[in-house]
Amino acid sequence: MPAGRLVFGDDGSAAADVAWLWINSHAWPGWTVSVVEAHRSPEYAVLPPERTELHVWEPKHPRELIAGAPDTVVEHLVAEADPRVVLDSCGEADLMVVGPRGRGALKQLHIGSTTEWLLSRPDPPLVIVRTGRVTHRVLVCVDGSRHAERATRAVAALPWIAGCTVTVLAVDEDRADAAAAAASAVSVLREAGVEPRTIVAEGPHGALAAAHDVRTVILSEIAALDTDLVALGTRGLGTLRRAIVGSTASAVALHAPCSVLVAYEPEED
Repeated sequence: MPAGRLVFGDDGSAAADVAWLWINSHAWPGWTVSVVEAHRSPEYAVLPPERTELHVWEPKHPRELIAGAPDTVVEHLVAEADPRVVLDSCGEADLMVVGPRGRGALKQLHIGSTTEWLLSRPDPPLVIVRTGRVTHRVLVCVDGSRHAERATRAVAALPWIAGCTVTVLAVDEDRADAAAAAASAVSVLREAGVEPRTIVAEGPHGALAAAHDVRTVILSEIAALDTDLVALGTRGLGTLRRAIVGSTASAVALHAPCSVLVAYEPEED
């Protein structure tokens, strides 16, 4: 069996080119990289399943891994359907990678409608790529939720994570023990060959009173550490609710200058 499967949502845009560069900047030994395209059919008739469901094809200009591991498999898949539906059908993958593009339905800054859709409840863990550079510094944000735990496991499963400097940022939002969440994340990462440092930011009644604005804390640490990839969990807020009250994950995805890994754990609900 392959070590893992990465699904790359390819829409042919400049942002997708950057996301592919990010994939190319890392080694994926034993992984299968599925390049997935969704073509909207101009036909109004009901299409047969062999066209609307993902199937192998040979594009005119296929994506290639220039310096990938020799045992990495690249496959190209296509379906004639809404890209959100097509990518939603890849929930069994270990990782999904997309680029931000344009403005979504609610005109959120730098996030396209498909990426915005995936961000609401990502399954599998979703990487929104901002830059194609090699990942050296990773920030893992934990709060005691199972969503954050899944994000931590997703980071630990990256085949190149042992070569990175990893920091665990634990935030106590008055509903979890930040120190315990940090210790749990460190244990998972150590099994992957990483020795992370930890930062514990307590809630409004703790030692760091200013830390109750979780979004500000995370974005500040991203800047302070010159982070290449930040990972965190999301509770899966819908688009409209997120626009009204916001969420930590969507705020970080919208405003972080680095790439963002977001994970959602259905069993938490």
